[in-house]
Amino acid sequence: MFTYRYRELAVALEKKGEVRLALAKTLRVNPEEIFNLEVERFSLDSRRKGDLHWSYNVVFDLKRKVRASGNNARGLIESKREIRTLDAEPLKDTVAMASHVDVIGAGPSGLWAALHLLRKGFSVDIYEQGKQVEERFRDIRRFFVDRKFNAYSNVLFGEGGAGAFSDGKLNTRSRNLFSETVLKDMVDFGVDESVVTFAKPHIGTDKLVLMLRQVRAEIVRLGGHIHFNTSLEDIEIKQGRICAIKLKNVEQTRDERRETRDDAITNVFLNSSTSFWKPCEALVLAVGHSARSVYELLHARGVTLESKAFAMGIRVEHPQSLINMRQLGLNVDTKLTGAAEYFLATPTINKTSSAYSFCMCPGGVLVPCASEPGTLATNGMSYSRRNGAFANGAIAVPITAGAEGFDIPSSGSLFGGLDLQRKIETDAYNVGGKNYAAPAQTIKNFLAHREDKSLPKTTYPCGLAPSNLWDWMDKTICQSLAEGFQNFDRKIPGFINEGLIVAPETRTSSPLRITRNNETLESVNTQGLFVLGEGAGYAGGIVTSAADGVRLAHYAKKCK
Repeated sequence: MFTYRYRELAVALEKKGEVRLALAKTLRVNPEEIFNLEVERFSLDSRRKGDLHWSYNVVFDLKRKVRASGNNARGLIESKREIRTLDAEPLKDTVAMASHVDVIGAGPSGLWAALHLLRKGFSVDIYEQGKQVEERFRDIRRFFVDRKFNAYSNVLFGEGGAGAFSDGKLNTRSRNLFSETVLKDMVDFGVDESVVTFAKPHIGTDKLVLMLRQVRAEIVRLGGHIHFNTSLEDIEIKQGRICAIKLKNVEQTRDERRETRDDAITNVFLNSSTSFWKPCEALVLAVGHSARSVYELLHARGVTLESKAFAMGIRVEHPQSLINMRQLGLNVDTKLTGAAEYFLATPTINKTSSAYSFCMCPGGVLVPCASEPGTLATNGMSYSRRNGAFANGAIAVPITAGAEGFDIPSSGSLFGGLDLQRKIETDAYNVGGKNYAAPAQTIKNFLAHREDKSLPKTTYPCGLAPSNLWDWMDKTICQSLAEGFQNFDRKIPGFINEGLIVAPETRTSSPLRITRNNETLESVNTQGLFVLGEGAGYAGGIVTSAADGVRLAHYAKKCK
């Protein structure tokens, strides 16, 4: 038996999944001669607009050798199958942890840390200041109507974290055994198995909600406890080691209590309005990049943090038909390809900065995104079918650690980036009329420094306020965006004339990092404090955050 790999095997759009037949035709062998065929990765190849097709990387066995000649010479490689498992990971079972672990945050990193720690025999309590995802969904819908902001249950906070109300992107820049474990777990929880092999998988908010319910049920089945409506208020550190945490119930209204009927959820502190301390020897912080009060608490308690680079900018919205035409070509059936995406990046003309697209949501909608009263930020989300009439994406500008060189009094300090985020979000809230309407401007008039008299249709649910962004946003950001738009329009003609800006986009990543030892995932100066995910500053998405949780559990061993 001979093992081969084939790179970039072309399969027609309408024959997606018919890999064996396409491979047999390419190699000029009978399909029955191909054994143990596995798809390693596949993607949509749209490099040539008139020749769109699926591109597969596969590994397979043949009983005889085949020659690499003609068209198949470029893709065929004689190879060996690689068997990789986490058992061979050198840091397995090297980090001593108490047998009981408290996890703060029920986002991807917290949920997957809890899941895999439970599978290794640890006992786990998860504390989440927000609500279970079903109730959270109702709160968000209610907010779109009444504009009454709930600081604990919103687009950013609650079960699933910020990723639960996004496009549900599951792609990562580099896959490893930890991220592959996460994707395989997701398949076990009901997600389509293509997420393991598709180069740019997504599942959408609607299917993420269903998956989260399965994750929750499995954690409870394994003996874990999930405490919603419970926030971290303080920590106690003695002689450089975590020893206790202070928790607080986020009081619910009587009507909301009636809605909490899921027996799989432990709300043991629901009727207590007072804070309380509990001993803690192993604390996992998986709070997400918007839990600003946690950064401030850690700093006050002497835990080491550091500034890191991040990015801010705006959201842009375009007709999805424009993006489809420019990216895929005319007369392409998007039922076969899916709605088109874009990935744009450019240095600005003066070479001092850059602009790039981030978290692009084909066929998606815009949503208000805030974690504190009196502030406004925007985000994008989409459902699994991505069949909306509009496309949106963030256009972000990199910002150096400490936000040096930007127009804030604290520029260059540890909290400079966080203060810049707050300043722009507060200004946006005020400019929008203090009712969560978003400041907006067509790209064409943004480049002309001119406020619009009227604005085009939008998916943003809380209304738009015409505004000249140059009047209140940071000038360095505005200048970089302006130069970036000119470059993007050369790549996607119509990007300027048909584009609408909805501002601001400030939560691309955290401006702070909780400094950790990368071989233990433990704070560099506080023993027993393990920091994970985007909130710790070491991940950038759903899968990488969840993979951080898997990594911690894999490294962990019970103290004797």
